[in-house]
Amino acid sequence: MSRAIVSVLILACALPVRPQARKPEEARVEDAIRRGVEWLKGAGGRDRERELVLLAMVHSGVRATDPSFGPLLQSMLEGELRSTYRVSLQAMVLEELDRVKYQKRIFQCAQFLVDNQAGNGLWSYGQPTSHPEPSIPPVKDVPTGAGTGKIHPGQVVMFGNPSGGGKPAVRQRIPVKQQRVLNGGGDNSNAQYAALGLRACHDAGIMLPREVVEKARKWWLDSQCGSGGASTAGRGWNYGRGGTAYGSMTAGAVGALTICDHILGIDWRKDDAANAGVHWLRENFSVIENPGRQAHHHYYYLYGLERAGMLYGTETFGKREWYPEGAAYLLERQRADGSWGDPVDTCFAILFLRRATHALVESRDSTKPKK
Repeated sequence: MSRAIVSVLILACALPVRPQARKPEEARVEDAIRRGVEWLKGAGGRDRERELVLLAMVHSGVRATDPSFGPLLQSMLEGELRSTYRVSLQAMVLEELDRVKYQKRIFQCAQFLVDNQAGNGLWSYGQPTSHPEPSIPPVKDVPTGAGTGKIHPGQVVMFGNPSGGGKPAVRQRIPVKQQRVLNGGGDNSNAQYAALGLRACHDAGIMLPREVVEKARKWWLDSQCGSGGASTAGRGWNYGRGGTAYGSMTAGAVGALTICDHILGIDWRKDDAANAGVHWLRENFSVIENPGRQAHHHYYYLYGLERAGMLYGTETFGKREWYPEGAAYLLERQRADGSWGDPVDTCFAILFLRRATHALVESRDSTKPKK
């Protein structure tokens, strides 16, 4: 055996072997979530964190009758819709809480999001709009399958609740019309949250204008950048168009693009841009930092990674299991008081640990079509 071969073998044996991530104990995860929520209840926080805190609480099983939950919910329902992030999160909270009871308010969230899309398909921070009374068409035949890309009067299609889970079946579909188109501008952070909000509205029976979703999808296709990965097969996203891709924007974009594909009836697993984004995440996978941004917006990235995994429908990026690795990281870094630092990072950590994002599948509580 040549010295060169021996040297290679010695070097290979000396390289550290990455241990396979173990699935965290369910009891430990539940305890971490409980402690995090208890900290949130006593943390107070700023008004602008309200919707995110409510979302973390809802997914953690906090009841609407809880003294820490009710006042937050009431103030949200009474507040003006004026921010893309907060309106999107509000739609997510209400769809999860009771999509029938709060359908009218969710319709208003949809109106805000539709009216705050720019001509280029992006969203910025948003500005208030008017909210006409919803026009409710009569319930007719009810197709349950997604993927036709068509909008039907009376259509009842529920997504994001594959086990039924006690969510009430939507009995009426409410169309929303775009009242204005803003000038250019916006960013991929606001846009990815707008997609989450639109998905919640869609799940709650709001009939979105097809052109709004098509423009959003076109932006994600056109703004993908090729740099920042280890090969040309992996393409990610930046905060805007072009530049170097990084983790939080790529993970968020993968989730947003799959949502657009889903609403339009496109198979996202055959979407070259979505697949290239997943490939970028495989090549640059990390849970200990935001790839390409290091410590910046780390927990924001982890929640984006959870959404990308759940929405695209994968438990791994390459050979790396995103949930066991991410959960282990978060469990190790929870503070003695139950938090992960501030309210925002604590909410992102809870949402990751809870696997809060529902998969893009039709729920079992859909009404069957008449024959």
